[in-house]
Amino acid sequence: MPSESSFVERILKSLTRAQTDLAMTAVQFINVSKQYRLGVTRVSLPSMITDRIKRLRSPDIEHAAQAQRLWALQDVSFDLPPGECLALIGPNGAGKTTILRLLSNISKPSKGTVVTRGRMSALLELGAGFHPDLTGRENIYLNAAILGLRKQYVNRRFDEIVDFSGLEEFIDTPIKRYSSGMVVRLGFSVAACIQPDILLVDEVLAVGDAAFQQQCLSRIDQLVKSGTGIIFVSHNLYMVQAICTRALYLQHGRVQALGGVREAIDIYERDVHIQRALNAKHATQKETAGDGEVAITAVTVSGTSPTAEGGVLLSDAPATITVHYNSASETGPINASIFIKRSDGLTCCMIRTSSNGHRVFLRRGTGVLSVYLDRLQLITGSYEVHAYFLNESDSLPLTPTAARSEWFVVKGSTLGSPDNSGVYEPLAKWISE
Repeated sequence: MPSESSFVERILKSLTRAQTDLAMTAVQFINVSKQYRLGVTRVSLPSMITDRIKRLRSPDIEHAAQAQRLWALQDVSFDLPPGECLALIGPNGAGKTTILRLLSNISKPSKGTVVTRGRMSALLELGAGFHPDLTGRENIYLNAAILGLRKQYVNRRFDEIVDFSGLEEFIDTPIKRYSSGMVVRLGFSVAACIQPDILLVDEVLAVGDAAFQQQCLSRIDQLVKSGTGIIFVSHNLYMVQAICTRALYLQHGRVQALGGVREAIDIYERDVHIQRALNAKHATQKETAGDGEVAITAVTVSGTSPTAEGGVLLSDAPATITVHYNSASETGPINASIFIKRSDGLTCCMIRTSSNGHRVFLRRGTGVLSVYLDRLQLITGSYEVHAYFLNESDSLPLTPTAARSEWFVVKGSTLGSPDNSGVYEPLAKWISE
C-alpha cells in the first residue's frame, strides 16, 4: 500500500504540472459557442421588456424569435501557446471575426470559456480605436490608453512607432485626412510596437501596399520569436502559409480542421472546390464561353502519371491542357491564350499560340485544341485554367468570357518548404567547378 504522504506528493505534482501547462498557454478556447439574434436593432431595457411580454403573449412570436437565432460559433476549442502564430481560415461568415471579438472582450460567449493571459493588442478593423479629428500623434496615445498602457511607456516607444509607420511627415495631421493605407500603417505600428503577449490581426493588412505588407510580416516574425502569440485572419492563404505554423479551419461556426497549416488549407481548398463544382452544375448558362459563332465548351487538365487521379497532378510529371470548342463554321487562322491561375487569383503563367508560332484553324462543329507540358512545374497548391480564343492579330477576343477548367491540385515531389517555394519549379542544371 502506498503511504499517504506519497499519494499527497503525486497529487501536488499533478497540480503543479497542470498549473505549468496553463501558464504556458496565452489563449484558451474551451467548448465556446456564440449565438446572435438576427434582426435585433435595439437592446435597451424597455425594448427587451416589451419584446419579452410580446413573446409570452404569443407562442408564434416566440417560435419566430427562436428561428431568427444564429449560432455564429458552435463548440469551438483550441489553444494558443506563446510564440506561435495560429491562422483562422474559412469563408465569410464562418465565425473567424466572432472569435476575435470574444478574445478582445467585445462580446461574451453564450456557452463555454475564453481565457487570455498577458497584454493583448488587436487590429480588428480599419480605424478601430482612432478618432478622426485627432492627429496621428494624439491617436497613438489614445490607442495606447485603450490598451491600458501608461503615458511613460508610450513615450519610450513613440519614436519606434512613428518610424515603423513611415508617417513622420503626417504625424501631426488629423487622421480623417489619412488614406485607408495610412490608417492601417498607424494602427499596426501601435499594435505591434508595444510588445504584446497576444496580437490579433484581422485581414487589415490587405489594405496596405506590398512594401508595408512585407514590413508587417517581418515584424510578425520578430514578435513570434520573442514569444508573442498571434492569431491571424486572412483570405490570402499564401500569406497564411508564410507566417503561420498552425491553422483552424471553420465552416458555419464549426471546426472542420485544426492542425498543421498546410493540412488545414488542403481540407479548406478541397471543400471550396466541391462547392464550386456544385455551383457550376446549377449555372448551365455559363458552361460555354463565346458569342455563338465560336464557343469554348470545356477546359480540362490531365496528367500522364499513374497518380494523376481525382484532380491531383504531380509537379515533376507531364500534363496536357485541352480546350474543347464548338464552331459554327471553319475559322482561322486565330489564336488561343491559356492562363494558369492559383487559388488566390495570382496568374502563374500565360501560354499563347502566337508566342509559340502555332497557327490555329478551327473546323466546323466540335473539336479540341491541346497544349502539352513536358513538366507541370507548379509548386504544391490549387489551380485552375482560363482559356480564350482571339482573332488573327491576337488583339480582339472571340470569346470575351473566360472558359474555366475544374480546380486541380498539384503535389510537389521534392519541395522541402512549400510555404516559401514561389510559384513554380524551374528546370535547372547545377554545375560545380
